[in-house]
Amino acid sequence: MSEHPKTRDIRLNRMSPFTEALGLELVNLDREGCSMRLEIGPQHFNAGGRVHGGVTFSMLDSAMGAAVYAHLAPDEMTATIECKVNYTLAITGGVLACRARVVHVGTKTMVVDAEVHQDGVLAAKALGTFARI
Repeated sequence: MSEHPKTRDIRLNRMSPFTEALGLELVNLDREGCSMRLEIGPQHFNAGGRVHGGVTFSMLDSAMGAAVYAHLAPDEMTATIECKVNYTLAITGGVLACRARVVHVGTKTMVVDAEVHQDGVLAAKALGTFARI
């Protein structure tokens, strides 16, 4: 699959200061979805010694939003209006890989599913709904 034309725009203009501070890296964007990665560092851990769930959620939300962005018209924006996450693994470090895939493109909303893996093991699965605005 070839890289989506909006990949450069996302890298230059859409990665927010928040996602940059988190350390998210855009790996690939195409019509099928978006891939991101995150190398876990000490700033990602909670007091219990595991990666904070908000880190995982932010990765899922960012990848799903980018996947939706690939389907928007130039004058459209998007916003998350609902997201359900199942955490399946207490993340302890390593590199996280996230893949988001648009499963429904509607006139008002899009539905996206995504997964985060820690070193190849499923750590979280999400289903999100995004508004076209």
